[in-house]
Amino acid sequence: MSPTHIPPTQKGNPLSPLSWLKQASFNILCMGLVVGFIHSGIKNLSKGEKVLYYFLALFIWRYLRFCINIIGFWTYKAAPMPKSNANYHPGRDVTVVIPTVDPLGVDFHECLTSCARNGPRKIIIVTAGEDLYEKTLGAVAPVMEEFPLVNFLVTRTEIANKRKQVAHVIRYINTPITVLVDDHVFWNSPDLLKSLLVPFEDNQVGIVGTNKRVRRLEGLSVWRRFWNMLGCLYLDRHNFEIRATNAIDGGVFVVSGRTVGIRTCILEDKQFQAGYLHEMFFFGLLGPLNPDDDNYIARYMVTNGWKLRIQYTNDAEIETTVGVGEPVHTKFLGQCRRWARSTWRSNASSLFTEGTVWATQPYCVYAVYLTSFTNFALFTDAALVYLFTQSSWYFDAAEPKYALAALLSWIIFTKTIKVFRYFSTYPQDIWLFPAYVLFAYFHSFIKLWALLTFYDHAWSGRNLAALTKGEKKDDGKELSPQGLCDDGDISDLDIGPSESPVLLKTMAPKGSQSATITKA
Repeated sequence: MSPTHIPPTQKGNPLSPLSWLKQASFNILCMGLVVGFIHSGIKNLSKGEKVLYYFLALFIWRYLRFCINIIGFWTYKAAPMPKSNANYHPGRDVTVVIPTVDPLGVDFHECLTSCARNGPRKIIIVTAGEDLYEKTLGAVAPVMEEFPLVNFLVTRTEIANKRKQVAHVIRYINTPITVLVDDHVFWNSPDLLKSLLVPFEDNQVGIVGTNKRVRRLEGLSVWRRFWNMLGCLYLDRHNFEIRATNAIDGGVFVVSGRTVGIRTCILEDKQFQAGYLHEMFFFGLLGPLNPDDDNYIARYMVTNGWKLRIQYTNDAEIETTVGVGEPVHTKFLGQCRRWARSTWRSNASSLFTEGTVWATQPYCVYAVYLTSFTNFALFTDAALVYLFTQSSWYFDAAEPKYALAALLSWIIFTKTIKVFRYFSTYPQDIWLFPAYVLFAYFHSFIKLWALLTFYDHAWSGRNLAALTKGEKKDDGKELSPQGLCDDGDISDLDIGPSESPVLLKTMAPKGSQSATITKA
């Protein structure tokens, strides 16, 4: 950041207890009135028939949000480019942070290259353990040669823990915007950072999410192609949800950490760091959490009065790999269990522990949080079919089988809308759609199992503990602008003012723990 550049003042706008009480009470009252209106309408339609009443109530509970989300999806507007000079520019105001435990993977090289192509001021790669540190230095070297105008910094923590890895590098960030990136994410556009920075022109925006896609790979076997398709559809469904709800009341269920822009002043906040590094759950009895980091960040923004924005543009589109890791089915199902457990833990915290959403995101309270507790497709769809076939609407129909077919067609229709983009782009996969529907029903059991095992917060899909097993204890030394200085424990960082990194002409010597790799 140039000395003459002073970014606009940014500060969250958290609600006072009295303001929260007023707004939450008003929103709950409005919800009650809506429920009362719907109840009255259902009661008139059912004419005292209990089975029909239950069918209509369940149908509206399940599909009202679907209809509203379609409206939200199509009325969404991305943040427009500023009419005058922008306050933020990638080469001056952005630091990219990439935690990694797989620096030799092909994904990492492509990820790092795509980030560098966007021209941020600095890219920080943080790994874990001496062995991975040395490998990371070697992996970064060719990218450094290709992009001499970008500063590269490589550092490490003792153990593989994404939260500690991110917290570890906050001291080296001296730009107003930080972009966190997973090491298997690819930026398709060289203008991604430009698009991502636009929402930050609003000083109340604290975090910006992206448009996410899973890369569809060619030449796969039918078995692997099926799992790759599930990964693609998983993020397509997420894109639909977050674009819709963000347009309606500014809320989202999570801002994905695959690529996310955050104001650095938030990361530097001691309150943020304390919760980020030591997040407990279930009344403080379990934890600290390693996964769910993006859920924590999103909830922190809401609680502290920051706006959340999704920049759903072509330039802000990222790609990632899901459903292709080996062993493919075991890894993907493990990820599904982890994501489902995160949903149970985070949504419960949003509603019952923190509670800010009751005042600030009334639509999301219904469409995201409350419905997530009942969103078991297998059970709800079966209940709808059963209740309908026991109601007068079925028995009194001229052709009951056609009436049932209409209900089943509606159910299938609602499952196609969120994934229409994928199948319209790749029509050769349409024949796999029935398998997708079957998996969606099977996912009800995954979600139920996740509820019963919500206490399990292992990072399913990667054995992180094994990555640094046998490593010698860190000597606590860190290369800094002042030279070698005592660092202390990672979880008790005293992060002072941002400092400029050391400029080195060559790679860091073996044995040093942190090095900036910069070409003049």
